[in-house]
Amino acid sequence: MKPPKRHGWNTPVTAVGPQGGAMLRSIKGITSDPLTYLESTWADFGDVVQFPIPKPATYLITSPEGAREVLINQHNETSKRTLQYNNLSLVTGEGLLTADTQAWRPRRRMLQPAFHKEMIALSEHHIAAGLAKLDNQWVELTSVGPAIIDIDHAMMSLALEITCGALFGIEVDDDVDEITSATLIALHGVVARARNPISLPLAIPTPANLKMKRAIKRLDKAVDAILISRALNQLPDQAPIRDMLDVLLDPDLETPLTKQQIRDEIVTFIVAGHETVASALTWAWHLLVTNPDEMQKLKRDPTRAQLVFDESLRLYPPAWVITRRTLSDLTVDEVLIPANSLVIVSPWLVHRNPKAWDNPNAFIPDRFLAGSPQLGYIPFGAGARLCIGKEMARLEGSQILAHIAANWNIEAIHTSPVPIDASVTLRPASGMPVRISRLLN
Repeated sequence: MKPPKRHGWNTPVTAVGPQGGAMLRSIKGITSDPLTYLESTWADFGDVVQFPIPKPATYLITSPEGAREVLINQHNETSKRTLQYNNLSLVTGEGLLTADTQAWRPRRRMLQPAFHKEMIALSEHHIAAGLAKLDNQWVELTSVGPAIIDIDHAMMSLALEITCGALFGIEVDDDVDEITSATLIALHGVVARARNPISLPLAIPTPANLKMKRAIKRLDKAVDAILISRALNQLPDQAPIRDMLDVLLDPDLETPLTKQQIRDEIVTFIVAGHETVASALTWAWHLLVTNPDEMQKLKRDPTRAQLVFDESLRLYPPAWVITRRTLSDLTVDEVLIPANSLVIVSPWLVHRNPKAWDNPNAFIPDRFLAGSPQLGYIPFGAGARLCIGKEMARLEGSQILAHIAANWNIEAIHTSPVPIDASVTLRPASGMPVRISRLLN
């Protein structure tokens, strides 16, 4: 038996993949349009690809069975200590999203009460309040006729208001634009660092680092405002839990959280709690305005909003890549992946794999009439690290789509494809302008 080939630094080659020279020649496309590069790599080499990167050995997984193996069956043999999450933690700290297993387990158990069905139901009040405010803004904009708006910006603002109301019990009215801008700047900084192999430490005052630090400082300011607001609105002892902030500040915790830990969780949910939902909603509107028959079905039957939202998450999963570091040797789709390898699971590709879906590139909300499948659908991750806010996000997304479709006409103003900015989440590269007009019932 021949010994395995090696990429350098003694890294074995255990799967097919592009050659080093070809990948270097593609570096501009990789950074400017990573989705297209991943799609072409998958088309050329199949469901398990090894990139010509010596340290760490790096694999792309695109099959539904492979995703299950990494995220569910072997989750105890993987870690979140990857470049993706290490850079994200510069913004969120060691919150629930980036914490590795040892710190994550007790934090997940602690936060779970804030996402029980009863607590999720309470968020409907905040969704309704956010939509009422949006209606008022749009009524004013359309007072003399149809208006053109950036639906991406509108969904970001709406999702932030709902997140801060439902999870922290505060209104952010005048700060919405500042906080959403800080979130996007910070996340773009995360991606820039992940794509640059020689990123300098954040403490070094480069223009990019200074910009990112200003954005993080703005998020910290939002945390301070949340904590001050709660301190001024304390409930009596023995009052029922109102929201996630009550859980974080509970003085009866076996081990009360430090100020830094509280900050990290609040920033995590400001960022993840609104930016991902807003991304999903933006692409849902894109799919609806470019598929007018589906828009009309939704207007006639608002209960279809959940189908539309779930299908939008399939075609445009906000978290388009999920990374793990292997703690031991794994076998995925009959390919050996050595310990200390980087594994990239791409929901963008898994959701387009014909092994998981018929006609995978088409927008077909009815495919979810039987519910979400257990294999090949991972917009919220899977297994033990399944997103804790999944059901709240699905409720929020479906109610927003149903309400707006029932009360407003949303129309495309262009026919050209919308460029995608594959940042931490998927965003339209230059916003998404649409024409809105009030629907007179």
